[in-house]
Amino acid sequence: MSRYVTTLIVGFLGTAGPMILGAQSAAPGSRLTLAPCTLPGVAPQAGAQCGTFTVYENRSARSGRTIELRVVVFRATGANRAPDPIFFIAGGPGSSIVEEAPGIARDTVGLRERRDLVLVDQRGTGGSHPIRCEFYGPPDSLQSFLGDFTPPAAVRRCREERAKDTDLTRYVTTTAVDDLDDVRAALGAEQVNLVGGSYGTRAAQEYMRRHPDRVRSATLFGLVPPSERMPQHFAVDAQRSLDAVVSECAADAQCRAAFPQLANDVRAVFDQLSRAPARVTVVHPRTGREVTVSLTRDMVAETLRYMLYVSASASLVPAAMHQAATGDFTWLARRSLSARGAYSGDGTFDGLYLAITCAEDLPGADAAREALEAKATFLGDYRMRQQKAACEIWGSSPVPADYFTPVRSSAPVLLVTGALDPVTPPRNAAEVSRTLPNSLNVVVPYGGHSLRGLTGLQCIDRLQHDVIERASVAGLDTSCVRAIRRPGFPTKLP
Repeated sequence: MSRYVTTLIVGFLGTAGPMILGAQSAAPGSRLTLAPCTLPGVAPQAGAQCGTFTVYENRSARSGRTIELRVVVFRATGANRAPDPIFFIAGGPGSSIVEEAPGIARDTVGLRERRDLVLVDQRGTGGSHPIRCEFYGPPDSLQSFLGDFTPPAAVRRCREERAKDTDLTRYVTTTAVDDLDDVRAALGAEQVNLVGGSYGTRAAQEYMRRHPDRVRSATLFGLVPPSERMPQHFAVDAQRSLDAVVSECAADAQCRAAFPQLANDVRAVFDQLSRAPARVTVVHPRTGREVTVSLTRDMVAETLRYMLYVSASASLVPAAMHQAATGDFTWLARRSLSARGAYSGDGTFDGLYLAITCAEDLPGADAAREALEAKATFLGDYRMRQQKAACEIWGSSPVPADYFTPVRSSAPVLLVTGALDPVTPPRNAAEVSRTLPNSLNVVVPYGGHSLRGLTGLQCIDRLQHDVIERASVAGLDTSCVRAIRRPGFPTKLP
């Protein structure tokens, strides 16, 4: 599914008071005022600077309603500071990059020594006029969190409510990247280094298309080509990832001994759920009482797919599917409830996901072909059915015709993909690299959509650091990638 500055600006960021900068922005007279701030999960000594920047909602009209973009800057820590900051772009679409600040501020890669780190919540997310939908719940009913991915009534209700103060046709990728360039101008940076993951790679590519002279380098994790029409390939790609994990378990002595019939276990789970939903007793997180819920085949399939996203949770797939094959779905039920927000009581959904995918993906997706290809997969056409129905309610927004064409750029670009990524597989990066002649394509063994849970990832950290520091992919030694490993498959569930 998940980011630069002249010497003068960097100097200002070292002061204790507010910093006010002008720009040639979409909203005349806008200023970006940055002041010291605290963020959840970020240590005060990290020195975060926060502010807002105002843009027109309708950039084409350059009039009417305005929205504020939330901006966070972590200033460079070293003395030899560079003028080209790093812009991080979140995935989703719909994720808030500012909410990822705790991890970014830790800066395990060492990017912050010479460059400012800049986080701008994309319009429609986080603190930038968010489009939030109440999809799951109410909190006192655990079963209500285990229904449709995009419940039709909730989609309609959210769209009608959000449309009262939002022109939902103005929340697409091309508009968002122009917002981002306004922030670049407000900060006074001539060029930026882009770091994006998942949908963030698509947004980064669009920034490269629309503002080519402003890109010094890009590091992209989990590539989404402009031509990809999600969820067109969700089912077959998830099945490919699951099959690889099953095969890997069979080749691992400890995993094979614990789960000698894993392929049969997976088949048995979905055969059972095809006949009838599983009845599972769980403890209600707020009342402490036992509650029995119904777990459908579609819900388990979605949960399994998301487990495959992260290398760490993909390692739990053998144990989870084996336990379910014995008739015990308790762990999977808890996992499903947690993913939908039942334990926190937050059953919200990122409405920007619909605003963007209904404009940029579903109109070009072939639902009939996807249904045919998905027949032999564990996911089936569940996601295509759900999102197609949701978009028929939500509607679509205009997108420039060139948006779906390959992005051409001479900027140095590092492309990183997990070999077992169930949503943005290695073929995506191969496609994107064809029109990026100065790119380096790295496929991480055992990696999912997120590489978390693998050993040896300092290799990827070093590659990212070196590409940004050098503004070149030439001569980079990628031999360390071969040493990246999965530390094994747990035989018991946490």
